[in-house]
Amino acid sequence: MILYALVADGAIERVNIQLPITIGNTSIPAGSTNLEQFGLYPIEGSEPAYDSATHRLTGPQYWFDGTVVQRVYVVEDIPVSELMQQLQRSVVEATQQRLDAFAKTRNYDGILSACTYATSAVPKFQAEGQYCVDARDATWATLYQLFNDVTAGVKPMPASFSDIGLLLPTLKWPT
Repeated sequence: MILYALVADGAIERVNIQLPITIGNTSIPAGSTNLEQFGLYPIEGSEPAYDSATHRLTGPQYWFDGTVVQRVYVVEDIPVSELMQQLQRSVVEATQQRLDAFAKTRNYDGILSACTYATSAVPKFQAEGQYCVDARDATWATLYQLFNDVTAGVKPMPASFSDIGLLLPTLKWPT
């Protein structure tokens, strides 16, 4: 499908026009030729390939070169600070899911629920609850120390939770 731009006096007035179209009192059917007489010029240029995890696309911007309208996009690096914020949100969510999934293996609603049993009068529940408190504290302390190390440049920025998960304390119920 060819898209057109409406150009008047060298200025682009409208973009992404498909035929057929009516301009003023003139109906222009699909397949028409000599569209320049109506101020319609084809648009050239497409969205470039890019890695959306590390880059973003801006545009499009258009300019008229006298025969066609050029469509241009700019691929920009996402700033490291923004990538770190996105990664941190993703890793925090995955870490919480990991803790909740662990607690659910003993039929607790999640890690928060399991931790409330640390004060239980039932020894089995009290031990499991205290283990969950300790595991939760150790997990978050390790994770936030890792974030601090990355921010300080001591450690490289991980690409995803899979790079971090193995660095977190092992979750294994005591026997």
